[in-house]
Amino acid sequence: MKKFLSLVIVFLLSITTFLSPISSFADSKDVSISSPNSVVLDYETGKVLYEKDGDKKVYPASTTKIWTAYLVVKNVKNLNTHIEIDKHLFVDGSSMYLEKGEIFTVKQLLQGLLIHSSNDAAEVLAEYVSGNKADFAKLMNKEAKSIGANNTHFNNPHGLPDKDHYTTAYDMALIAREAMSNEIIREIVSTKSITFEKSDTDNYRCFTNRVFFNTNKFLTSTEKIKYKNKLIDIKYDIVDGIKTGYTDDAGRCLLSSAVKNDMRVICAVFKDHGTDVYVDSRTLIDYAFDTYYTKTIINKDDYTKTKRVLFTKEKELLYTPAFNYKVVLEKGNSASGNYTAKSKLDYNLPIKKGDKVGTLEIYNGKTLEKTIDLVAQNDLNSFFGFLTNKNIIKYSIRLVLALVTLFILFLASKIRKKKNIKKRKSINSNKRRR
Repeated sequence: MKKFLSLVIVFLLSITTFLSPISSFADSKDVSISSPNSVVLDYETGKVLYEKDGDKKVYPASTTKIWTAYLVVKNVKNLNTHIEIDKHLFVDGSSMYLEKGEIFTVKQLLQGLLIHSSNDAAEVLAEYVSGNKADFAKLMNKEAKSIGANNTHFNNPHGLPDKDHYTTAYDMALIAREAMSNEIIREIVSTKSITFEKSDTDNYRCFTNRVFFNTNKFLTSTEKIKYKNKLIDIKYDIVDGIKTGYTDDAGRCLLSSAVKNDMRVICAVFKDHGTDVYVDSRTLIDYAFDTYYTKTIINKDDYTKTKRVLFTKEKELLYTPAFNYKVVLEKGNSASGNYTAKSKLDYNLPIKKGDKVGTLEIYNGKTLEKTIDLVAQNDLNSFFGFLTNKNIIKYSIRLVLALVTLFILFLASKIRKKKNIKKRKSINSNKRRR
């Protein structure tokens, strides 16, 4: 009996495995890498193209700094704002060796943070944005949750060892994807080197120019790696960022962005060793481009429209979807379905260029597949400061009702006047008869 039950269980398990839905992740047997935790995803759609224990806890080390930089850019309006270093900083690891009294712009500190991976720059920027490192960490965690990085907890702005500072390869891929949506971040992480002129006084330890080279060897290295049984350059021209990391506990970590054939992928490799982090990252990047392609379903240019708006100085609103809608397909397959799109405007005056003014709903048949923000391409201001599009309708209705009322009163007056004339004529006629 036991033997029979065992056979039944084995049979059911095999049937269940066979019938289970195919994962969106690539089968790990298709790719051979040494990293135990890795993810590669399509930048535009966010679709995971490959993962290997991407949801397991890892330490992010200095890849943390990409999120620090993104939040600085998001929260500081003018990156040319000057920051004076107001204390001597003693931070472990990579450093700009910032001295009390030195002055840098926010952007210069961001360059030191992302190109040289400077831990002291991370602390200065965190304190500038939030007042202290603890409050900045709260901001980091709040913003991480808002993009779906739910298995991440940051405790500092630089990634130095802390048991309560952790993430996953998948979460860091999401974070890298979000950061790469910003043009300033893209510019800095693709920069190969930066030079800061030496200080003007002798009060500082830095008596020569600070020259920093990007820690990402995909951008700068002349070293070789063994890849597919050949020695090739680590430098890889299709890579344009984004951040390295290393501690003893975290191992070698690398977030990469690469572009080829009008497709961008984000790769996250963690807990690796030596230059294997570059071999594994290139393996995943090449796998993604060799296996998948993107197809544009909705081109935003086709849905760039204008709308006449009453009582405004500019007279019309120009709007467009925030981005194209693409799907990721395996090579050899084509997109199937009947795609349509419907624009829904919803806005209040005044409007500033870049404001959300509605949504574009994309349907595959009758199924809503994607919603994209519609974004204003011009300012739109009311002739009357108190008017919005909603109360324009309200006041227009009131005006129409007032005009209708006046017309009715006018007609009533005319009718009354005619009646009075008739009445007077009748009275006069009767008098003459007498």
